[in-house]
Amino acid sequence: MMHIIKICCGCSCAANFGLDNLKKAEEILGIKAGDTSEDGKFRLEKAGCMSNCENAPNVMFCKPNGPLATIMLDGKIEENLLPNRFAKMLKELKNS
Repeated sequence: MMHIIKICCGCSCAANFGLDNLKKAEEILGIKAGDTSEDGKFRLEKAGCMSNCENAPNVMFCKPNGPLATIMLDGKIEENLLPNRFAKMLKELKNS
């Protein structure tokens, strides 16, 4: 089962820690944008504008065999996914 993680690097996201999220993901997963992890569990992609600038920075997790997932925490849409929170979520996903 592969998780595809798309990190927005458009203007608003880049100005609001989007590039930091990309670097964190590369560190945690041990791959660069455009690559797939050796175990085939993760693919990391650098995305252009996701048209959700008011909530920058944006990250999308694609569900295996399904549509894009909205990141939810406690039943609410997660907004402003800053690097520390994003890193914590990504580490939990990696270790699951």
